[in-house]
Amino acid sequence: MIRAAAGALAAGALLGGCGGGDQPPSSPAAVASGSPSASASASPSGPAPTPGINTRPPGELDAAACRALIVDFDQRLSQAYAAGDPSRLGDFLAGVELSGHEATIRQLNAKHLRNIFHVVFDSLSIISNTPQRVVFNLADHTTDNHFVDTITNQVVNQGFPGPATQSFQIFFDYNPQNQTWYWTSGTQNK
Repeated sequence: MIRAAAGALAAGALLGGCGGGDQPPSSPAAVASGSPSASASASPSGPAPTPGINTRPPGELDAAACRALIVDFDQRLSQAYAAGDPSRLGDFLAGVELSGHEATIRQLNAKHLRNIFHVVFDSLSIISNTPQRVVFNLADHTTDNHFVDTITNQVVNQGFPGPATQSFQIFFDYNPQNQTWYWTSGTQNK
C-alpha cells in the first residue's frame, strides 16, 4: 500500500526499476501535514459523494466511529489500488490526501502495475476531537502488500514490500455542506 512511508519508497524503487525512474508522489498519509491545532475550519470541497458510512450528522466522533470510518476507508482505498481506478476516491478522501493517491494510482497504471494490499485495524487513540475535525493516532498492519504487473499478471519484485506494521496520524475533516467526513492530510482542503 502506498500509505506508509516505506511503501512510498518501495513504490518509488519499484517504479524506478520498471524503466521510468520517476518517483511516485509521497503518500500524503505517510507524513502528517499540519498539526492537531491546524485550522479546524478546513472543509473538503466538491460534489456530494455517494451516500456511505462517512455521511453522518455533525458532531464529534468517538473511537468506535473513527474505527468504522478508517476500516471502511482503508477497504475502499485498497479496492481502488487493486483496480487501478481512482475515480471513487473523492467519495472519502480530500485535499492532498486525494490528489496524492490519485497521482500514485495513475503512475502505477502508466507502469502497468497494481498495488494489492489488505489492511487490518489494530488500535487508535484520539488526540483532538471537534465537530469539524478529529485527529487520531492509528496502528494497523498489512497482511499482504505487493505489486502485480497487469500485462503478465505476475507478482513483481518478489512480493516486496510485503506485510508490515504501520502507524500514522490520521485527520478526518467534516464538510457541513454535504454532511460527510473525509480522510484528509490536516492541511487546508479547498
